[in-house]
Amino acid sequence: MSDLKNFENKNQKRQFFKILKNFGRDFLFIGIVVLGCLWIMGVTGHTQTHLICNAEDVKQKNKESYFHQNGSYFKSGQAQSNDFVFEGKYSLKLDGEIPFGFGYDFEYLVGNEEVTSYVWRYAKGDWKNEGKIVASIDGKLWKATENILETNEAGWEKIQFTFQVPQNTKNETLHLYCWNTGKNPIYFDDFHIIINQKEEL
Repeated sequence: MSDLKNFENKNQKRQFFKILKNFGRDFLFIGIVVLGCLWIMGVTGHTQTHLICNAEDVKQKNKESYFHQNGSYFKSGQAQSNDFVFEGKYSLKLDGEIPFGFGYDFEYLVGNEEVTSYVWRYAKGDWKNEGKIVASIDGKLWKATENILETNEAGWEKIQFTFQVPQNTKNETLHLYCWNTGKNPIYFDDFHIIINQKEEL
């Protein structure tokens, strides 16, 4: 009787290990297929960097004024204004004297990033369209936008663009900033930069 039990136990063990082996082989095959598909696509996922500047906090760095938020520094903190605001107490005021602001340098590009940037702008006259967002990479990219996505009841306009970073920009620096191409004051608030970087296999 004990011999019969031992025989059954051995058979059960063999069957168990056989099933386990087949499962492991099938699982490995599925994993290889999935990874192969991802390799063909060239990616396994992406990482995202989301930077925001609401113009509320100004700090000194290297004897210059910067807007500061969540550990990031944006240029032209000296242009902080409370004349008109989208949210909070302050905004960025650009005019003929200070035409550039909210400048941020994103260093060490990979060359496969997709970038979205948007900001709210306001002007008391019909010169709002002179306010733009600019993206540049020295000698390889220059883009400006004034595309309006929406306008709120107070007259603030949300402008935005999305673009792909050129592949030949590895280790380069992406410059993003707001620009008033005219002389009359334009106000900018809640500047966002969203950078999606693909993770290659």
